[in-house]
Amino acid sequence: MTDQAARPLHVAYDIARLSAGGFNGGIKVHHYEFLKRFVLKHSHEIRLFVFCREEIIPELSFLSLEGRHQIHVLGPRKDYEPRNSDGSLPILRYWADLPEDLLSLLEVDVLYAGFGFSQLYTPKVPQVSLIVDALHKSCPDSLPSAEVEFRDRWYAEAIERSTLVQTNSEFCKAQLVEAFQAPPEKVFTIPLPLHARFNQVKMGNLPAAIAHLPHKYFLYPANFWPHKNHERLLEAYARYHRKAGPQALHLVLTGQKDERGELIARAVAQHGLQDFAHLIGHTELDAYKAVWELAHSLVFPSRYEGFGLPLLEAHYFQKPVLRSRDVYDAHLLAPKALAVDTTDVDAMAEALGELQAHPKDYLDDGSTLSHFDRRDEYYRLFGYLEKAANRRRTSVATDV
Repeated sequence: MTDQAARPLHVAYDIARLSAGGFNGGIKVHHYEFLKRFVLKHSHEIRLFVFCREEIIPELSFLSLEGRHQIHVLGPRKDYEPRNSDGSLPILRYWADLPEDLLSLLEVDVLYAGFGFSQLYTPKVPQVSLIVDALHKSCPDSLPSAEVEFRDRWYAEAIERSTLVQTNSEFCKAQLVEAFQAPPEKVFTIPLPLHARFNQVKMGNLPAAIAHLPHKYFLYPANFWPHKNHERLLEAYARYHRKAGPQALHLVLTGQKDERGELIARAVAQHGLQDFAHLIGHTELDAYKAVWELAHSLVFPSRYEGFGLPLLEAHYFQKPVLRSRDVYDAHLLAPKALAVDTTDVDAMAEALGELQAHPKDYLDDGSTLSHFDRRDEYYRLFGYLEKAANRRRTSVATDV
């Protein structure tokens, strides 16, 4: 016990479902910001064994800034050539075939399943699972039926296997307890105070697609997933635009340019909005900061959110907010926002006009952000990882 307590906590951090670029949305921001904080502030207490796909290796160079962290790629080596790196990567290993007891071989104390489940699971190592939402329960029509069935099995298995389960809001916790009979004492919530990451970068340049805009614009930062409600927003924006005429604000969308992005681009064309609704794709943080700084306001018509990070980002940049009335914790994250029924296109169109005319009425007074202290949340997660590991140590000691 003395040797175990003296060394850093060994955490296998499984983000094997994470893709390069912006395809994963906010969960990538979540993981990278927590990992960076662990590396920069807690390397004396924690050693990270990050399990991932080869394609995100170049994004993980921050793991070498402090401590003795490692990258473990699940699968054979493909396109990445370590010898071409700038030397900033930590220890890198590939596992084309997983050894039967890899976590024990690495002396891992706790497994963090960053997408709720992990192929690294073993009953010998306690697991803490992150489940960021229950979208498939609230909006099953937004996902293929096979994905809904898969998530039902995945969530049930994750809750059963996990020593502790992390989620982003009390709303999500209630869903997990009700829909999956998760024991309330097993589920803990950590909000996402990730807006402060903008403090780490200088403002870059606006993307070329919107650098020419004559004035500020409505901003909707979201991938083009069905529950994000882009089609209805475009229909409402078209009606608003016809009524506002030359005074209409432009609309900027940041979604990843995938198949759904192409569908939204066609919808923009069908509404005749090619010169007014701009799809700028995924941007790096410095450019994203410029996009926020020069926005007029946040338009957030999402039908469902596990948390709703852009609402906090809007407060950080002191932007007024229009949000949906749909059931999630938006009323806590944006209490001063203009709330609208996003099933009513006419109401949304009128709300866009109201937001343009009276932006100060829907601007947060600064009090909301004060409830989200990123330092507290990072350290709380470390505490829960330690708690899960200590349960194992207690169990082993009892068995002996």
